[in-house]
Amino acid sequence: MQLNDLILVFVLLLILWAWWLDRGIKQKAFLYAKKYCENADVQLLDDNIQLNGASLKKNEMGEWCIYRQFKFEFTSTGEHRYLGTMELLGSKVSNIELAAFHI
Repeated sequence: MQLNDLILVFVLLLILWAWWLDRGIKQKAFLYAKKYCENADVQLLDDNIQLNGASLKKNEMGEWCIYRQFKFEFTSTGEHRYLGTMELLGSKVSNIELAAFHI
């Protein structure tokens, strides 16, 4: 095995590791959104959240973290869909908002 092959395997493993971590963060965000919706007496639709954007931002301690924004849909009556958003800084939820909805 040559050095080029080892570098290629290392890069592929690094990409796979980053993908695995990202999946875990998305799963954590989904569970948080589902629990938040349950506490607000609304239903998370489609059992899904979508990544709306990602960038680098500094957290409150001045460290660079990956900032992710997710969007999801929910309903309060079963008739209308409303939009919710969630922001994560690193692996911590920094903000979650539900659009105004009918009770």
